[in-house]
Amino acid sequence: MKRRWAAVLVSISACIGAIMAPLVPPPASAAAPALPERILSLSASATQMLYAIGAGKQVVGVDKYSTWPPNAPRTKLTGYESSAEAYLYLHPDLVVFAFNEGSLIRQLADLHIRTLLLPPAATMAQVDGQLAELGQVTGHAARARAVERSLAAHVAAAVRSARGRGKGETYYIELYPGYYTATSKTFMGAELSLFGLEDIADPAGKGTMWPQVSAGYVLKENPDYVFLADTVCCHQTASSFAKRPGFSLLRAVKLHHVVPVDDSFAQEWGPHSIEAFVGLIARVLAK
Repeated sequence: MKRRWAAVLVSISACIGAIMAPLVPPPASAAAPALPERILSLSASATQMLYAIGAGKQVVGVDKYSTWPPNAPRTKLTGYESSAEAYLYLHPDLVVFAFNEGSLIRQLADLHIRTLLLPPAATMAQVDGQLAELGQVTGHAARARAVERSLAAHVAAAVRSARGRGKGETYYIELYPGYYTATSKTFMGAELSLFGLEDIADPAGKGTMWPQVSAGYVLKENPDYVFLADTVCCHQTASSFAKRPGFSLLRAVKLHHVVPVDDSFAQEWGPHSIEAFVGLIARVLAK
């Protein structure tokens, strides 16, 4: 998990500006490629999208971090391998990445295996764009549009159910011990912003969406809510958070607003993760 977060923190700034990258290689004069029959998804978010749009039968393998759906053919692959030869035993005709690590995409192009880079989304519009891209590439464009509409309706319903609670209140996201956090410019932050919540990490960002702050900074900002996204990797709990020096005085602790969440909510932007997280936010705010 440490290796995964290190790769995420290094790669995400370079990737986040683009919604998606085109198929590789894309000869300008070439006819439309055949629909893929053996997809390898090295992105947990893309895995969620592929199954949501009905392309699951075309998937022959997913990375070790893909946990949804539970029946997806999980492998030990990470998307950070040093050689594309690690993927050849699956005989993929399309490999989907979230990060462009090393020379993997170029290696696959040299092997005449198509790739699709769908970097971390920062907005719902970017999620919709990736759903549309996967729908077009896999032959499930209509289903992708239906998923987009369903997802938008689910998010809107969750926001309505909060009845404006939380608007103008502040929060702190913890991604990893050592006070690694996320600003509202990340996808997790964008989801919280839908409810009018404000991120205490924004002033500390200074050009990065994933700043490291300090215990003193959290104490000074005194957030109304805390979302612990290091419960799986690092076994953090509301109780362990409250026992940190001085943290029993935090507003979030006093109000029992320290919320443990699955680490994947901070790292994935697939339909299942989105629906689960916005639903959780709505429930927390309704208390």
